[in-house]
Amino acid sequence: MNAVEILLSQRWVLRANQPDLYYQIKDEIGRYRRILMEKFGYTVLITPALVKLDKIPGQPEPWMGINTFEEPGDYAMLCQVLMFLETREKEEQFDFTMLTEYLQSQGIEENLDWTQYARRRQLVRVLRFCEEQGIMKKIDGSDELFLRDEQAEVLFENTGISRFFLRNFARDLMEYTSPEDFIESDWIDIDQDRGIVRRQRVYRRLLLSPGVYRQTAQDEDFTYLRNQRSQVERDFQALFDCDLHLHRSSAYLVLDEACSAGRVFPGNKAVQDLILIFAQAIQQRIKKHQAQYELQGMEEIHLPEDSLIRLLKKIVSQRQDYLPKYLQGEGAEIAVKQTLTEMENLGFIERHDDQIHLMPIFGKLAGDYTAAKGE
Repeated sequence: MNAVEILLSQRWVLRANQPDLYYQIKDEIGRYRRILMEKFGYTVLITPALVKLDKIPGQPEPWMGINTFEEPGDYAMLCQVLMFLETREKEEQFDFTMLTEYLQSQGIEENLDWTQYARRRQLVRVLRFCEEQGIMKKIDGSDELFLRDEQAEVLFENTGISRFFLRNFARDLMEYTSPEDFIESDWIDIDQDRGIVRRQRVYRRLLLSPGVYRQTAQDEDFTYLRNQRSQVERDFQALFDCDLHLHRSSAYLVLDEACSAGRVFPGNKAVQDLILIFAQAIQQRIKKHQAQYELQGMEEIHLPEDSLIRLLKKIVSQRQDYLPKYLQGEGAEIAVKQTLTEMENLGFIERHDDQIHLMPIFGKLAGDYTAAKGE
């Protein structure tokens, strides 16, 4: 893995935890800095403690959250925990009482009640995420005890990394009212459809989205991509091994098998295997019954939701032996639900009332368990 692949695969690289990777990136990143800044608008932060690439998306998407968080309040609590850590020195220790009293005083919400199991579970969820990211570390005790008893104590230590977690923004965050505001803040007072802004937006979308789809016949971002196809592909290939696949209404960055540039599809989730099988089933049905699967203007296919669910149930029932135990038998309903959610989060489908729109990416994917079974 080169420096860019490493930075795309992790939030940051901490010298204390991964010294070899930290120094590898410091040695290599100079050759990539210019293209990252000019083409993506990305800066590389290097400090004595860490190295970080701010991976700002070209547009907000459902999957771009923290997977372990369960509700919007988790993000609010995370911000409050970060504020608390900002009041502490590096390597300063603190316990649950100090933290919970601070959160109570900050007023995340009125009557923050730690006697409620759901509230304690929320805090533990946030703190575990902070530990995973190296923002803090546990010195003594178990957060499982806090789940059972709000009086239980656990000792933590501030690593001093929290100050690098959030980005710096060009204007007061209180003026932001939508996710799009955070994206556009990089280009304040610049025409959003011209020059550098369009280029950086297109490059970011290709890098971080499973697919880039043409929204309208006059989609300016897609027109730019078609006109600059060769240059765009060369720029990406300067970062890692990949190819740009461009079609009439969609574009995809396809990574070489040995490339490890961040999260890719398909991964190792059972539901992603089911998505591949579903895509193959759709392709087979289109070939057999073309009249029933008319392509819409942007190469989408529209299906009734109940029809799609029936197909997914059939796929799950026919492949029980290949699925994890929890998705077999009575878990088949869970498998269908998780597959639908995963497709929606990845932008593979869009829901419109009782209709589901299949995006063009379903023409690029196919797979089944049976091929492996016969080897």
